[in-house]
Amino acid sequence: MKFKTTIQITTDAADKNEAMEIVGEYLSGNLISGIDMKCKTHPAANHNSALIVASIACLIFMGGLVFSINGRHSSAGSMSYVQGLSAIQPPLKTSSVDRDGSRFKKEWQNKQSHKILDYIKR
Repeated sequence: MKFKTTIQITTDAADKNEAMEIVGEYLSGNLISGIDMKCKTHPAANHNSALIVASIACLIFMGGLVFSINGRHSSAGSMSYVQGLSAIQPPLKTSSVDRDGSRFKKEWQNKQSHKILDYIKR
């Protein structure tokens, strides 16, 4: 874990330049008296914890999205397994069971054959 330390040095000086000279002398060890020094230490801001929280929030959101989509899909699919809900389609006119359909099928094939012959003749 990282910590941040703030040092506040208070001295009597006439201007900014003189204050800087006094602080320089104090920090180099040449001056011992006439300076008031305070220190504060606190844990440094950890940006990794914010990244972890954002990642967990994103995972929770994506998980909820997957479950909601999955829930809708499974409920729609379960309706087809319920007895009595399926529809029955009547036989098509092209099926071999329908007697009138065989006539329709022959007419349709003749029409398609004429179209193909006309295309080839051009």
